[in-house]
Amino acid sequence: MDTLMPLLFVAAVIFILYMSAIRNPLRTCPRCKGAGTLPALIPGRFRPCPRCGRKGETRAWFGRPE
Repeated sequence: MDTLMPLLFVAAVIFILYMSAIRNPLRTCPRCKGAGTLPALIPGRFRPCPRCGRKGETRAWFGRPE
């Protein structure tokens, strides 16, 4: 019982860090704002965002690989 409580505490801390990294609002690409594309030089045209690879998201520290 003495070793169970610290293990549960460590598991809870890891779970909380993982969930906060997944729900991080900074995962949205700051260049394309989540659209996956950027305006091109020609009006009405768009080009893929090179930063996020057209996904609209960037990888967080502990986040899922995109």
